[in-house]
Amino acid sequence: MKTIFITGISRGLGLSMTRHFLSQGNRVIGLSRTCSSELAELLDKYPDTLIWQSFDLLKTADIDEKLCRLLPLQTDRIDVFIDNAAVALQNLLHNADNKKIADLLTINSVAPILLTKLVINNFLRHRVKGVIIHLSSICAHKAYIGLSVLGASKAALEAFSRTVAAEYGRFGIRSNTIVAGLVNTGMFSLLDNRQELDFKNNTALRTHVDAQAVIDMVDFLISDKADKITGQNIHVNAGIL
Repeated sequence: MKTIFITGISRGLGLSMTRHFLSQGNRVIGLSRTCSSELAELLDKYPDTLIWQSFDLLKTADIDEKLCRLLPLQTDRIDVFIDNAAVALQNLLHNADNKKIADLLTINSVAPILLTKLVINNFLRHRVKGVIIHLSSICAHKAYIGLSVLGASKAALEAFSRTVAAEYGRFGIRSNTIVAGLVNTGMFSLLDNRQELDFKNNTALRTHVDAQAVIDMVDFLISDKADKITGQNIHVNAGIL
């Protein structure tokens, strides 16, 4: 049984991953700003193996102390950290609200860096050859009108992950990013029907990526079969080339 720390578990991909790992007999420590009805059902179903806490990732000053009081992120051994929580902003830059830009960068880039620091300290304290997976976006590799800030936030995360892999590989700690395409949870809300069709037609496989495809890659990356893979950006996007 692994202990897996996941951010953004109330809906979408984070909720799907949480459900998947719990069904496999793992223990999940999760956080999200709100608790959805689906997450509440999981909390009732897995009272011994799902630990959840409401937490606003904009409150970065609270990560080191307050969050560790609310969740057992120091005392309990963590095996895997999945950085999933993110927000998007769709707007041309000259029209974008400055606070929304700053909030996006805080949630998508700054908070994951601080949480990774916390998790690495946990790995070192418990002598764990831990695994870190950041969920990135194709927007970091390909230009999409109105998504410049989202792309910048995810590109920063990818650069961070590579350097963490280099710095902590000697301890057996691995860090990778999964570059997702238009996953059929979350990003769909940014597009109208025409944009969604254009996105699909621009993939080699002429399809969207479902959550299970991403989960399958996460499963692989946290397994012993991937013990030589670190510092990589792994694309799961139906072939956006």
